[in-house]
Amino acid sequence: MKWTIEAVNERLKAGKLGVKVEARGDRLSLRATLPPKPGSNKTKPYQQYLALGIYANPAGLQRAEAEAKIVGGLLARGEFDWSRYLVVDQELGVGDWAEWIEKLRRDYFAQKGDTPNTQFTWKNDYEAAFKNLKGEVAIASVIAAATSTAANSRSRKRTCEKLQILAELARIKVDLKPYIGNYGNAQTKARFIPTDDQIIAARSLFENSPTWLWAYGVMANYGLRDHEIFFCEISSTPPHTCHVIEGKTGERICYPLHPEWTREWRLWEIKKPNCTGKMYRDYGQRVSQTFDRRCVPFLAYDLRHAYAIRGSVRYKVPVATMSAWMGHSPVVHYQTYNRWITSVEHARVFEGLAKQ
Repeated sequence: MKWTIEAVNERLKAGKLGVKVEARGDRLSLRATLPPKPGSNKTKPYQQYLALGIYANPAGLQRAEAEAKIVGGLLARGEFDWSRYLVVDQELGVGDWAEWIEKLRRDYFAQKGDTPNTQFTWKNDYEAAFKNLKGEVAIASVIAAATSTAANSRSRKRTCEKLQILAELARIKVDLKPYIGNYGNAQTKARFIPTDDQIIAARSLFENSPTWLWAYGVMANYGLRDHEIFFCEISSTPPHTCHVIEGKTGERICYPLHPEWTREWRLWEIKKPNCTGKMYRDYGQRVSQTFDRRCVPFLAYDLRHAYAIRGSVRYKVPVATMSAWMGHSPVVHYQTYNRWITSVEHARVFEGLAKQ
């Protein structure tokens, strides 16, 4: 007897079983008009895959044909039951993608809150990742959506991350890490990280505006994200901690580096610029525009990078602590911030070792 998919399906067709064997990747599945899976919002039978979890080889084909005959018989008698197959159904989920996306959306806003910022993130990060998700709730659909974006791109990375979350919610066992490619910090443009002297010199560009002079000092000395300066408070007593009340990564406490800047610039005397916005990025855009108009020779975010490096190299703050002050993970701290340590800082570290 010949053991190919074509031969198996010819025999099944001759038997009028209404079931086909198909290869999906290196595994075999059955395809037939089946009753809706448990939890589905569908009410009538429709064409579905039935994952068998067996390899597409002659032995697997023999098992698949036998299983197809069983399924065909159960369907003919109206006795088909999904419970027998959901245990091995590792590459197919129940329901449809619209249901799972809606569930994820509800969970997302329940956890993050429904604000202009979370609405923006959902639309631009999550919905954008799901727009090419079509077909069944299956591994193949997830991979197809992931690979519809440009390889080795930021879009591919974000899409894979969001699809992975959705797949896990739907209990689809797929690993999208191999599809992310080599996009990462190595592809980003080099940053200009200002020295302390350059930071002090550029501060003079804001001297005719007490509010922006204060904002500049806070970003420089506490490493805040541009929008966080509008949502913070600074203690008037040493060590003059900064309390970020809200922002991209929520609430946190951070410390001044250098402490003398807080004292000299009296940063606890809050003088926030008069800006409004619906989303955090609106505030960030105002900061960027102000830096551009005043011809600051570096970006506002470069002050945050300088703070990170200053803490790690000069003050030797442990990475776990430094990353907590900055509101991100140690992994982000290593990959995004410490990679910009300049040759001057490397020389400073070496000099310190040489003196030991």
